[in-house]
Amino acid sequence: MSTALTVLPASTSVDSSWVAQGLLGFLVFISLLAAVALLYLSLRKQLRRIDFDPEGKSDAERMRGRSAMDDDSR
Repeated sequence: MSTALTVLPASTSVDSSWVAQGLLGFLVFISLLAAVALLYLSLRKQLRRIDFDPEGKSDAERMRGRSAMDDDSR
């Protein structure tokens, strides 16, 4: 195994106002955007499955109404 050693002159300094995130930061940002997009699509799918009653009745009231209808039809 060989080890490469780079020697920099002492006068070299890094300008802190020009430091960039690089490829890793970009990939993390893109993966976060993809995760948010997938969560949004999943939320829309779940919201479409909700059985919404425009009259504002609760589930118990709706079930009582259905059982009363079933008894009347017999």
